[in-house]
Amino acid sequence: MSAQASTVKVGLILDGDFPENSLNWQSVQELLRAELEFGVIGTVYASTEILTDTKKCALEGNDLCIGISYMTAQALLDLAPVYTNAKFANIYGGYDNYPPNLRAVGFDSQDVGYLAGTLAGLMSQSDTIGAVCGMEIPPVTAFTEGYNNGAHCANPAITTIISFTDTFVDPDLGAQLAQDQIALGADVVFGVGGLTGNGVIFTATQSEVWGIGVDTDQYLTLFMSGTVPGSDYLLTSAMKHFDNAVFLTISDVVSGTFTPGLVWYGLAHDVMGLAPFHETEASIPSGVRTQLDWVKRAITAGSIDPLDPNGPCLVIHQLYLPLTIR
Repeated sequence: MSAQASTVKVGLILDGDFPENSLNWQSVQELLRAELEFGVIGTVYASTEILTDTKKCALEGNDLCIGISYMTAQALLDLAPVYTNAKFANIYGGYDNYPPNLRAVGFDSQDVGYLAGTLAGLMSQSDTIGAVCGMEIPPVTAFTEGYNNGAHCANPAITTIISFTDTFVDPDLGAQLAQDQIALGADVVFGVGGLTGNGVIFTATQSEVWGIGVDTDQYLTLFMSGTVPGSDYLLTSAMKHFDNAVFLTISDVVSGTFTPGLVWYGLAHDVMGLAPFHETEASIPSGVRTQLDWVKRAITAGSIDPLDPNGPCLVIHQLYLPLTIR
């Protein structure tokens, strides 16, 4: 039986505060949206006392407790078997085992990675692009495999340089590796790695090389809406819409369709996608945007598998017509 929307209480557990345009802030906006559309009662728990806040969320009678940061993942796993009257959802990573009231959200990062690679392959003048990444773990490698495959489909002559740093918190190391890739001829660099990736993106764009951000629209969150130097060289960002995943999870509780285990979201759910081009809009030919749109549709329809390096590629020839599959 579906839950009555007016009785559903939702707690949103954040690792710290929620400055404007951050992942936390966007997630709060989706909680507010759920309040308007479903009549749920929302509470935000924002501090660094993750375990305490997660326990408080359950004890205060929330039907659903959602954790946004990877820092909340362990607390959700520990407390779900204890507080069985509540449902728990982790928007940042999965588990080996799931209690019957715990869900995790997985993101098809390869989908948007493929789009970013398509853009990079079409925009590169040197036929060399790069990616500097954090740890070599599945969510990161999915981005880079999609990126590499998308670039090679769009531009078979492309060379892709991919470097892993084994850290998400070293912007200086990210900057150094970005410089190394630029020295090798990379004229588009993808930063996939938290603070490490921020160093990558700053270095690339401020060296007047195209940069591609990750997770959020980094034009807003890193370049502060164009007030930080280098914003005019940020092509786009490969976004995870954590906020949309929050809304979809709440919707499942309201409708009585919440299920435990790992739930995957991608382009088809509007949970992945490229950020607006902002200042680089005029530099991206209309044909490139047309190809990105076709590739997005093909991924959504299942015609392209972003993780298959030998799969079919959509190619728009000279004058961007006709469209063929090779």
